[in-house]
Amino acid sequence: MTPLSEDHKPSLPKEKARIEKCNGRVEPIHGPQGQFLGPERVWMQNEDTPGLAMSRSLGDGLAHTLGVSWEPGK
Repeated sequence: MTPLSEDHKPSLPKEKARIEKCNGRVEPIHGPQGQFLGPERVWMQNEDTPGLAMSRSLGDGLAHTLGVSWEPGK
């Protein structure tokens, strides 16, 4: 079966590299005992914000400064 689309997740190597190049951080949420919970998300380097579980988005100014892009496939 040929996939018709590809999810743009921060955990994909190309997506993660772009985000890290823009000083974003990619990791899941930290639980109460320090464990990782849920999917990998996009965060500011030293703050737990915005916490997006996607690497493509329209209109999120903060996320765009961290490498989240509105452009498909770039």
